[in-house]
Amino acid sequence: MIKFYTTLFLSLCFWFTADAQGTETFLNIPAANSSYATRTWTGDNGLSWGATDARTDQTITGSAICIRVGAITCNNIPNGIGSLTFKHQQVFTGSNPVLEVRINGTLVGTVNPTATIGTATINNINITGSFNLEIKQITSGLRVSVDDISWTGASSDPPCVEPTAQPTALVLTPSVTSIAGSFTASSPAADQYLVVQNSSSTLSAQPVDGATYSVGQSLGGGTVVSSGSSLSFNATGLTASTNYYFFVYALNSFTCSLGPNYLLTNPLSANTSTLAPAPCVSPAAATNLIVTSANTSISGTFTASSSANRYLVVRSLNSTLSTNPVNGVAYTSGQALGGGTVVAFNNSTSFLATGLTINTTYYLFVFAANAECTGEPFYNTTPLTVSKATTNTPTNLPPAYYNTANGLTCSSLKTALSTIISTGAIELSYTPGLWDAFARTDKRRNDANTAEIVWDMYSDNPVGTDPYTFTFISSQCGNYSKEGDCYNREHSFPKSWFNDGTPMYSDLNHLFPTDGWVNNKRDNYPYGETSSPSYTSQNGSKLGTSSFPGYTGIVFEPINEYKGDFARAQFYMVTRYESQVASWQNNGTANEVLNGTSYQAFDDWQLKLLYKWHVQDPVSQKEISRNDSVFVIQGNRNPYIDHPEWVSTVWSCTGLLEATGVNDLLRVSQKAVWIYPNPIVNKTATVKLEKPFTQTVSLQVIDMTGRILKHQTLSAGQTIIQLQVNELTAGIYSIRINTTKGIITKTFVVQ
Repeated sequence: MIKFYTTLFLSLCFWFTADAQGTETFLNIPAANSSYATRTWTGDNGLSWGATDARTDQTITGSAICIRVGAITCNNIPNGIGSLTFKHQQVFTGSNPVLEVRINGTLVGTVNPTATIGTATINNINITGSFNLEIKQITSGLRVSVDDISWTGASSDPPCVEPTAQPTALVLTPSVTSIAGSFTASSPAADQYLVVQNSSSTLSAQPVDGATYSVGQSLGGGTVVSSGSSLSFNATGLTASTNYYFFVYALNSFTCSLGPNYLLTNPLSANTSTLAPAPCVSPAAATNLIVTSANTSISGTFTASSSANRYLVVRSLNSTLSTNPVNGVAYTSGQALGGGTVVAFNNSTSFLATGLTINTTYYLFVFAANAECTGEPFYNTTPLTVSKATTNTPTNLPPAYYNTANGLTCSSLKTALSTIISTGAIELSYTPGLWDAFARTDKRRNDANTAEIVWDMYSDNPVGTDPYTFTFISSQCGNYSKEGDCYNREHSFPKSWFNDGTPMYSDLNHLFPTDGWVNNKRDNYPYGETSSPSYTSQNGSKLGTSSFPGYTGIVFEPINEYKGDFARAQFYMVTRYESQVASWQNNGTANEVLNGTSYQAFDDWQLKLLYKWHVQDPVSQKEISRNDSVFVIQGNRNPYIDHPEWVSTVWSCTGLLEATGVNDLLRVSQKAVWIYPNPIVNKTATVKLEKPFTQTVSLQVIDMTGRILKHQTLSAGQTIIQLQVNELTAGIYSIRINTTKGIITKTFVVQ
């Protein structure tokens, strides 16, 4: 999963042992009151807060506390403080107020609010143990509102020290539009190295101690091309026949605080020029074009040409194009060419043509081309061609997609599925690829049916009013300081587990749009169940110590409605990347869930938990529709959504899956349920509950493959429900009732 913080906060707080140690959003302050008085309340973390000479009727991002010549205080805050941030705004008349911030009575910073909402960040506080916080307004006659206080934990590590030596022996290897570099590590060794590229022989500014820099960030008139422990780098997107300078700084940032700490004296430097482009020549053609069709898309792969570095893909309803591509012209996706439409022009050997008509034959043309040469691009005008008809099926699942898996079980089935879902898969860009994809794969109507919103499984309330909603693009993270601020990209299978590798990093089948704050809370913890949460989101997702047998660490538990969604995403990951998963065990916290094998992949406890979730939360229409959309965009599918029964078929040979029936495994005994008559003869039955529910719950009708066929809402207080099953054919089904305390299931037969 990816975590988003403000750029400033990331750069200055890299070293802290905890991300958001604590918060105060002022949601619990006394009711809005315009008089100035002493106020007390219980804050976000159960801490006792107070404010003197304060009013409670002002807002910033929500309820805010407004102080005159008073102070906001909280005492005995546990676990220390590294940095502090909060929003502020001067209200009413006057100017130049001053806020003093004290920790344990010692002044650590001052802030000068204005009439515009601002954010203050005070860094390098680093006080361990319990502490007292005071934010005081000291300018007579002025009033300042404060909101959204958050702080990071203190570090117990010693301060970072500056490296004593720079790296040596910088070797630069240029090409037409890139320069590769390598160097020898510092001696004594430094923790990491920062590489900056510039068109000038000097930088106008040096790296700043305590700040981290990301690839692509500007620094001193240049651009950061590498930041980390690697002794090599590759600067791309350069201009041909141009001289570039490179500067390499040693830095220390591991097992120390107040870092990174850079050695600024005499950075390792060298320069070289990119090569002049050679004259363009026509390349050899690509070969072995293989295409797969769906209802409204066709994906394809081909074998690269031995002498091309670009490929132009065109689709058409005609078997020939009226014109060939023209040398020197670069084409863009969607552009008309020879009676057809350009699908792609890039260096990829795979493509996806979308927006097609069902049950229609299309002709695909792949032209090999050369770029990075004089007169670019140059085309081989004899294309690789093939025709393929789109399908017309209830879903975008191609009829023969899983044929090679038929009849297989256990590890053989898992390996076959891995091959199927890896073939033709397209690697999306992280930005903007995933943002654009989410707008197609994870949208739904809001509760009022007036607008499309982000389908966020960490904030959605399936049985009541959503606590908040997100709008695509405008609600992207971004900065956040509390739940509901914005959404970002959740790696449900944490990215540290596969060492940020590709294509896993941007694989849509395990990436979901989720609330940034809740995503941050989930961090890299495994999915699990907890009966003693330390944090609960507004939709009921929880973080806490595991209560599931076999594991005692910290886990994150989504709500019942989406447990199966996340379980099947985990099953997909260890299947799609079966050839790699055994090597991931020692990455980050992956050892908490992975056992270092390619077949079982999961530790025993995690496999049992995920299977339980898969059974208790069957495949929904949401997942089916998303699977189809992902297939159109990425060119592969999650087989455990198409065939839920394959989870059991694949992992049954481990001997770990529950042998008990669904009812015995999941029933909440204190709320028994009956269906009568059973079997159902006239398409109508009565569902009777032993006890009424105290809130609205959801009832679903499920077939034996786990698909949800029918959904209705049960009101609080109901004990009798009329169930209409006119649309069901003869067979065995079950009802599932989702409650806050568990799942109730009951099997019935339709005759």
